[in-house]
Amino acid sequence: MSDTAPEPVPADESAEPFGDSWVSRHPMAAYSLGRLVLFAVPFAILYFFADFFTALLVAFLVSAVASIFLLRKQREAMSASIATRAARANAKMAERSAVEDSWDEAEREPDPSDGRTD
Repeated sequence: MSDTAPEPVPADESAEPFGDSWVSRHPMAAYSLGRLVLFAVPFAILYFFADFFTALLVAFLVSAVASIFLLRKQREAMSASIATRAARANAKMAERSAVEDSWDEAEREPDPSDGRTD
C-alpha cells in the first residue's frame, strides 16, 4: 500500500455541457435566444386566438415558467461565464494594483545618493 495519493485524471474538455459548440462559446447569446424563442412561439400561437394584450401576457408567463425548466443548462453556462469573467477581471485588477503599489513604494523610499534624510 502506497502513502502517495493517486494523480488526478486530466479533465476532458468535451465534458462541458455543449462541447465546443457555438452555445458553449456564447452562453449569454444562447440563453437570450432561447428566451426569445420561448416567448415568440406561444405569442404567435395565442395571437390568433386572443387579443394582443392577452396573448402578450400569457406568452410572457408561459415563457417565464418554461425557461426555468428548459433553459437550465444555458443559464448555468451563462452564470459560469459571468463568474469566470469576474474572476479574471478581479485578478487583473489585483495585478495592476500590486504593480502600482510597488511603484509607489519605490518612489517613497529615500535615495541614499541624494543626501536627504526624511
